[in-house]
Amino acid sequence: MKRSIDSIHQADFLFKPEKVLVVSATAKNNYKETLLYKSLVEQRYPGKFVFHENNKEGLCAVYNNYITTDWDYVFYIHDDVYIDSCNFVNIAIQNFINFDICGLAGGSKLKIKKPLLWHLMTDKSTWSGVVSHGTPENYLPTVFGQIGKKVVLLDGLFLAIQPKKLLEKNITFDENLKGFHHYDLKFCVDSFQAGLILGTIPVHVIHNSPGLQNFTSSYKESENYFYKELEKLHVKK
Repeated sequence: MKRSIDSIHQADFLFKPEKVLVVSATAKNNYKETLLYKSLVEQRYPGKFVFHENNKEGLCAVYNNYITTDWDYVFYIHDDVYIDSCNFVNIAIQNFINFDICGLAGGSKLKIKKPLLWHLMTDKSTWSGVVSHGTPENYLPTVFGQIGKKVVLLDGLFLAIQPKKLLEKNITFDENLKGFHHYDLKFCVDSFQAGLILGTIPVHVIHNSPGLQNFTSSYKESENYFYKELEKLHVKK
């Protein structure tokens, strides 16, 4: 099930609120229980948002619904992310001058080697971005590197796109990936190969997640698919 919410707040925006969308998928049956929802309310986010509740559908299929001309900007954000920057949409728009796709943490110089996780697939010297972990009341920042760098891979906890740019390059999320892993990395590689520019931006969030805990069968299945695709693509490093 998905639900939309409109905010009544108005302010000085670099965008039309009705053309900006935040998208999230959650296993919860009430989106108001998510950390993301609470942060959007507290930060007085003025745009629209959609939560897919009780979600079991793969993120690629969910996210592709919103790569349309209905939206100028779309933000794909995990439900366990607390946005701690009240002007995060403006920040992204300002950085779209330099980047076509924005995220918070990433790197370059790919190593096509399992396990296929962004920080293990990239050279540490190329890492960029900052993400805090914990709760809004108690968190610690993880500093990966200087913010504002071009990268090849971005962590999927927060991805900001301009649908028009993706449509021009015929880029979508690869729905051969049915679950919740590697959707972001394959998307980044496809976007990079198409000539789109990816980079990190200074939006502060707190991720209430310990990260990947187990290499499940679903993880291994998507990893094997992504690995084969990387081999075929001859990714530029």
